[in-house]
Amino acid sequence: MTQGYIIVATGPLKFVEMAANLAASIRVMDPARAICLVHDAGLAIPSELAPLFDDYVQLAPDPEYPTVMTKIKLFDLSPYDETMFVDADCLMVKRDIDLYWEKSAGRHFSITGEKITTGEWKGYQIPDLMKQEGADYIVQMNSGVFYFDKSEQSREFFAGINKFYLERKRFLPVSINNGTRKLSDELFFGVYMGKCHMTPMANDPHSNNSWMVTTYHALGCSFKPDVDRSVLYKPTGYLFGVRYIPTGFRRLSPTFAHFVALRPVALYNRLAAMFRARALARPERRRAA
Repeated sequence: MTQGYIIVATGPLKFVEMAANLAASIRVMDPARAICLVHDAGLAIPSELAPLFDDYVQLAPDPEYPTVMTKIKLFDLSPYDETMFVDADCLMVKRDIDLYWEKSAGRHFSITGEKITTGEWKGYQIPDLMKQEGADYIVQMNSGVFYFDKSEQSREFFAGINKFYLERKRFLPVSINNGTRKLSDELFFGVYMGKCHMTPMANDPHSNNSWMVTTYHALGCSFKPDVDRSVLYKPTGYLFGVRYIPTGFRRLSPTFAHFVALRPVALYNRLAAMFRARALARPERRRAA
């Protein structure tokens, strides 16, 4: 049974550089498992980065699947029996990843999140979205990290979400800050999981440990991989819904720190440089565990 990580880096070379930083952090923090890079067909990977990856998959251009929508095609791309997808702007900052491989085992698709039936998400009123798409609930999540296996159940899930996406993509765009419309893989995962009555993996409410947490709106980010210190504080709510007036904070300890927009930049750059130096100092390649 092979286990490995898969990272997608398409478009400008800067995304391959980010993927290399993530791969370096995995090589240092979880040296037993292999890493696959999904990249644009025809792209020559810089020779200095090649030792950070074990496997490569070239992705042909497909206008039906722009940018992040590649995530719903990963079943056919991964070379491993069990796969953990990680966004390229993440770094592994803690050595407890075995816990999440073990918790995911037996779940053909695993992602942290929560079932919601009220409120608003991605610009949609949840009750209206549920009615429109025939879902009993929506799974709200961040798709920066998720797990899947190569079981028949998983194959059917990915085939189903791809069919749902192709049929409904023109009806489910998401507005972003500059007024343009785009597609969100998270919205399609969330709606389809609700339609299929799938339950997301819940974080332990009695623990600060988390599979992945974004640095977006976080305070006190402190990541010291050598001593497994991983701490940040996230708002628990906002007064009058104003994002600059938090009502409280929760201390969290993520295994993957998801550096949205690579912020805080100084911390990201320092950690990335450290991981690169250590990973490339021992460039032997591995195969999947």
